[in-house]
Amino acid sequence: MNSTSNIGEKLVPIKVSAIKETKTFKLADSFWSIIWLIVLVLLGFRIFVYQQVSVQGASMQPNYQDRDMLLINQVDRNFKRGQVVAVYEDKEIAKNANYFTRFDPKTVFFLKRVIALPGEEIEMVGSKVIVYNSEFPKGAVINEEYVATNIKDSEDLTKFYFPKTKIQSDMYFLLGDNRTNSTDSRKKGAFPVYSLFGQENIKYWPLGKASTFTLPSYTYSNLTSENLQKIEEYKENYLLQPKF
Repeated sequence: MNSTSNIGEKLVPIKVSAIKETKTFKLADSFWSIIWLIVLVLLGFRIFVYQQVSVQGASMQPNYQDRDMLLINQVDRNFKRGQVVAVYEDKEIAKNANYFTRFDPKTVFFLKRVIALPGEEIEMVGSKVIVYNSEFPKGAVINEEYVATNIKDSEDLTKFYFPKTKIQSDMYFLLGDNRTNSTDSRKKGAFPVYSLFGQENIKYWPLGKASTFTLPSYTYSNLTSENLQKIEEYKENYLLQPKF
């Protein structure tokens, strides 16, 4: 009897200990599985959805400064007016681009804002952008609050005129917010949709100014007689300028 009792006493603590170790192992295993799953999901988003872009230069001032860091969404192709996009500077490179093209030192991205959509017509008089579409067949001025007042009133734009131009069905007209210092569709023409790499979702650096992107809420003004008179004056001035 004594020997049986002793065996029982020895077996009980061994079984309890084994159960505790098994439970601890399963909990630890589940925890690390979740961690690895999160890491893999974030890595997938980083590789296939988001691309880090650093702002270079002053073409998007005052809203974006040199060396600001952005996350660009490569997957969402629903480009709307006012959206800030990263676009290939070279349209030929864009046409033949693949996943690795972005890492090529020859690849240059512009950061610009979508102003005119496929199928619309656009005209610029001074700092005013006039859009023609089914809603405004006679034209309407886009009120752009994000363009700084000193840029709108700059002497560089006082006599500027961009002739009325039709945007093709697969093209977008892009401008920099700093209209006095931006290489954009005024010089390079409309950009084909395949050259638009992606749209900004988040500005994460500097940390103190981190923010998610918010699409501008536009208002439109009908063309006044004063606007129409200026257009005619600017057209005449534009036609008299030497063409190279």
